[in-house]
Amino acid sequence: MKLRFGPIGFMIGFCCAYALAYWNNLPLFLYYPLHGDFALGLHPLPAAAGPGMAWYGFMADAGIAAVILALVIPDRLFDRVLRNYFWLFPCAAMLTCVYLLRLFFLQA
Repeated sequence: MKLRFGPIGFMIGFCCAYALAYWNNLPLFLYYPLHGDFALGLHPLPAAAGPGMAWYGFMADAGIAAVILALVIPDRLFDRVLRNYFWLFPCAAMLTCVYLLRLFFLQA
């Protein structure tokens, strides 16, 4: 059996996995740019390490899930069912992130 990479499956998997990881605040790791350190999960380093960035961890979560989905499920299955609705996945992921960040924009 030959594994084929499906870009449609990758897009759907990435959008869904990123929104879920962001919603549940489950980054694979935190990156501390002040010293270039990494910490698995949400285990913070001492305060001297500076603020941690979770974005890279969310991207890694979504990338891993998307690659697995893109290799396991062929594109023809997505294409038959969701052909006219592919645009909804990135829009839903963006709206989810905007909803979760709403407090940054609404504070007085």
